[in-house]
Amino acid sequence: MNIKKINQMFLITVLISLTAAFLPLNRIFPDYGARLLFSEILLVAPGAAWIISGKRNYMYTVRLKKIHGSTGVLLFLFFIAMMPLMSLINAISMLFVENTTTQTMTEVVTGHSFLSSLIVIALLPAIFEESVYRGLFYNEYRQVSPISGLLLSAFLFGIMHANWNQFSYAFVMGMVFCLIIEATDSILSSMILHFCVNASSVVILSLMDLLSEHFPQEFGEALKLTDGMEKLSLLSVLRTYLPMAVIGVVAAFVIYRQIAVKEGRWEIVRTLFVRGKEKKAGIKLFSVPLIIGIGILLVLMVLNEIL
Repeated sequence: MNIKKINQMFLITVLISLTAAFLPLNRIFPDYGARLLFSEILLVAPGAAWIISGKRNYMYTVRLKKIHGSTGVLLFLFFIAMMPLMSLINAISMLFVENTTTQTMTEVVTGHSFLSSLIVIALLPAIFEESVYRGLFYNEYRQVSPISGLLLSAFLFGIMHANWNQFSYAFVMGMVFCLIIEATDSILSSMILHFCVNASSVVILSLMDLLSEHFPQEFGEALKLTDGMEKLSLLSVLRTYLPMAVIGVVAAFVIYRQIAVKEGRWEIVRTLFVRGKEKKAGIKLFSVPLIIGIGILLVLMVLNEIL
């Protein structure tokens, strides 16, 4: 196992990202899409260096394997079923913190073609982030304890976004991505699901851009309704989003089970996450580098809300 090295890798990634924050990136990369691409490269660089320096096989290390063609269709249906839950989590988080994600994506989408936006926002993050957080972190942590590995890797995935709004749903989706990998024994499935999640934002923002251009009056009225939604109380948000979220989760579980059965993994999944698996004695997931990295990010997230 490489738990200590993986934790050191996380701290290195945090320090690299922190250093980059002090660089004049606006002058170096005037284009916002280029800055996003640069941040993704920084994210994957330590992991790539670890794989290359150790002469490790990328596909074996991150569990990149083939899946059934029909599983791809089921993954898309699973994504559709999960979206109401993601909307609920996002709506609740927006009651307490500002949503900066939409503004960031809007800057990329409005300044680039649909295809280039899809590549920068959906395709590359799906490949890079899954390779790091599920391919390296989760696959190492799960050897100690699948459940602890799922929670820890999802937590790291969430806080690495460095804002509370993204943390809320990234943490949940991080757990879902781990479950999907176990259902298929392949990180390709979580890459597909991750792509669908991010691509949906690109599609929605592109449609909004078209609507604002061709139907400015109607679009303006729709935005006023959206502003009203942001002022809803917690009870109103739950009343609006919770019923569909519950239905969606039930549907997602049915689809998830079908995916696992099709891939011959249902009994394995039950062994890992339903019955549980004993944690290997004497091996700890947390180490000093990991705690330092988490501490730095939590402080930054708090400061971002205060300042």
